Amino acid sequence: MHASAKASDYIRQSANLVLAPAMWGLSSLGFFSDTARTAGEFSDMSANLLVPPGPAFAIWFPIFVGVIAYGVLQALPRNRTRPVFRAVGGWTAVGFLHICGWALITAYAPAESVQWGTALIFIPAVAAFIVATVRFARFINDVTAVERLMSWVPISLIAGWCSLAVFLNWTPIAYEAFAGGSADVMSSLLILAAALGLVVAVCRAAACNKVYILPVVWGLAWLAGRHLLGTPEVPVIGWASLAGILLLIASALLRPRVPISGYDRRMG
Repeated sequence: MHASAKASDYIRQSANLVLAPAMWGLSSLGFFSDTARTAGEFSDMSANLLVPPGPAFAIWFPIFVGVIAYGVLQALPRNRTRPVFRAVGGWTAVGFLHICGWALITAYAPAESVQWGTALIFIPAVAAFIVATVRFARFINDVTAVERLMSWVPISLIAGWCSLAVFLNWTPIAYEAFAGGSADVMSSLLILAAALGLVVAVCRAAACNKVYILPVVWGLAWLAGRHLLGTPEVPVIGWASLAGILLLIASALLRPRVPISGYDRRMG
């Protein structure tokens, strides 16, 4: 017997359907408007030893495409009252909304406040995506293989990438607080360790979700390349990044600390 649809179901579906593509559009403002700052220009405003090379950010393309597919999938009438989308849909909408806000701050906020603005707004974004990822793990057997590809995969990817990106946003602020604004190796290593701690904890809480760690491994691989290949900047950060990759792979391969009902280990 199907549950009755509520007003909140329609609002949730509409929000995800609109906000998923809006993230992509707002994040691209700098390429279409001379008055908007691009994400690359924002990154260049301050020194940051933890920012990977530009090609690493190409991961946003499959993420954007994936979350748009998720937005369409969850908006279908047959999915309006399904428990899985009720459990995660509100959280993904909140995450998408805050990423839209991050894009606007990145593009238009004054130089003196843009760093704090982007750092602060990323916190609720990544928190929402993490909750959605952990909740989805409890329903993994309730969706088809195609539905997993269109919903579980993109949600896991954006949660993983944002779990790393949130720390990148705070790195220049840490430099200002502890090193007078100059790039500091020790601060960078501590922030990297904190990021890895969060990712490992979420991976374990989400039944060792391997898709969740993929974008983090991707980012760390590019970061290691930045510091170890070509003209090395800070080799210790490169080696720490490689160690982090091994740690994440190990955490994803271990048995989940608390088994989740309905979890399909083949898709974990």
